[in-house]
Amino acid sequence: MPREKKNKRQIQDFDFFYFILNPIVSIYARFHYRHVAIKGRDNLPTDGNYIIAPCHQNALMEPLAILYMMRTRPVVYLARADIFQNPVARFFLTFLKIMPVYRIRDGKSNLSKNNEIFDRSRDVLLSGTPLCLMAEGRHNDRHQLLPLVKGMFRIAAEAQRAMGDKPLYIVPTGIDFDEYERPYADLVVNIGKPIPVKQFMELMDENEAVALNRMRDALAAGLLEMMHDIRSKTYYDQFYTMSNVLNKAVRKQEKLPCNAWGRFRARQIISRRLDAMENEQAAALPSMVGKADEYAAICRKYKLREKLVAERWPWWRLLLTSAVVLAAVALLCSCGTAGLHARYFALAWFLCQPLVYFPLHLIPRRTVKDPQFRSSVNYGIHFLAGRLLSLILTIVVGFVMGWWYALAFYVMTFVCARCAASLLGTMRDLWENWRYRMLRLRHNAELQHLDDLQQEMANRCS
Repeated sequence: MPREKKNKRQIQDFDFFYFILNPIVSIYARFHYRHVAIKGRDNLPTDGNYIIAPCHQNALMEPLAILYMMRTRPVVYLARADIFQNPVARFFLTFLKIMPVYRIRDGKSNLSKNNEIFDRSRDVLLSGTPLCLMAEGRHNDRHQLLPLVKGMFRIAAEAQRAMGDKPLYIVPTGIDFDEYERPYADLVVNIGKPIPVKQFMELMDENEAVALNRMRDALAAGLLEMMHDIRSKTYYDQFYTMSNVLNKAVRKQEKLPCNAWGRFRARQIISRRLDAMENEQAAALPSMVGKADEYAAICRKYKLREKLVAERWPWWRLLLTSAVVLAAVALLCSCGTAGLHARYFALAWFLCQPLVYFPLHLIPRRTVKDPQFRSSVNYGIHFLAGRLLSLILTIVVGFVMGWWYALAFYVMTFVCARCAASLLGTMRDLWENWRYRMLRLRHNAELQHLDDLQQEMANRCS
């Protein structure tokens, strides 16, 4: 008898290199942000398989956020097919267990390939591996949920049929970036209550279209609760400005902490209040919208970030941070033994992770047309170049000083990468706060007007 061919390796199968490198990729995804908050991890089902359904606003950074959220557990993803065209990108994406999905813009002849992708997706779920699907079908450059496409729900229904009595869930997951392109921003992952697919299966047998629509509506409602969503299309920019400008006041009012989670929750509250005002008190909006436009225009004029002006440091913090920085510089410049040791430490620190101190994020800003891909490209540059450089330097240290020193050096590369976000973020804030104070000396009346606008908007919004 002819010998049977071995089954083709599946993307969800164990991969040794993925097992080794997955934690490194995941850790570097964390290092890309200054502060990270993950809420609702206990909502991930333990009694059945599940599809993770996040909102989609920043290209490959959502899969990386999910990768970090899931720690060492493998997840298979679906992503738009056009990003697989570059061979290097295709290799990296496949390593991360990402499969392509074809859209009409990829050519009608390619749409038939989705049948195989959907079959493979069902097999992923049957194997017990979580599947991550972006239900919006495309990324969005706004904090605004797009209409959901039905591909996910067809996959879910087919998988639930094949699983029989074992439950399958769809888990709505809000992912919020307070900055899309700016490095070392905040990331919030907000995991919602799982939606059982089984509750739609009886209707699925009777009327598939209605069942798919109800699944879509249930997920949309779940996502809206988990993300920062500004419903208004008319006043989106103004509402977004106010969600940042009024953040401090709402945190104080709602007794929220001054961290990534507290700022995210305050943006949610502000946006919902403003959306409600648009629906119920439309006559009161033009005045607030005008003040938001005026606030944004003054910030643009002086190249100031709206959030920085609204939450600028008090004088005591500005002077204290400046004193610490000046003391560190003085120590580095001193001639004594302490200064020599400080310079050795600073040199070793720099060699452990030199790339983070160069403005590499300007490369994608100037070369990548789609703004939502720039953060992903920035991450890729830092990860690939940084790991390669670290490996080379570790080998050099091993040959020159010994392999125990090399091991310590390699561990230090991760420590330095983790601290870089806080260090560089603080230095950036220090510079911007001093710049604001210097501008305030020369343009006090106009910048003082920003405070008045902020207070007026806060009074109306509350």
